[in-house]
Amino acid sequence: MLAYSPTARNLQRGRPVYLAGVRRVVERARADQEHWILKLNGINSRNDVELLRGELLEAADNDVQRDDDESYFVHELIGLRVVTAGGEELGRITEVLQTGANDVYVVTGERGEILVPAIAEVIEAIDVSGGVISITPLPGLLDESK
Repeated sequence: MLAYSPTARNLQRGRPVYLAGVRRVVERARADQEHWILKLNGINSRNDVELLRGELLEAADNDVQRDDDESYFVHELIGLRVVTAGGEELGRITEVLQTGANDVYVVTGERGEILVPAIAEVIEAIDVSGGVISITPLPGLLDESK
């Protein structure tokens, strides 16, 4: 069995995953405090697990259920244009920082690098198919001297 972070919570029995580049199938999954314990086919002993410590567990987007309609994968956000509700183009998301409290979108554009907190007070709308995120900046978020 392998212990993995909460992102594994939606991996269901019978779903394929890739571990160290090898396709495996989830045989069992259960929560254990803040982690999940997975039993993957072909991994049958502690020795097998120890050899895979630190390896990346990957799953296709369509094999992982989203928590809700407002959940996005990081790779879907990278490259999206960010505009203010007033129509000012700020740049594109180049990175998503996962801070624990909330994500922070790193936006790079003519104003340089802007750190946009991914909170309801700031994010107005995310349109992945349209390639744009609309925000209402908090006071002080945009350096008005630039």
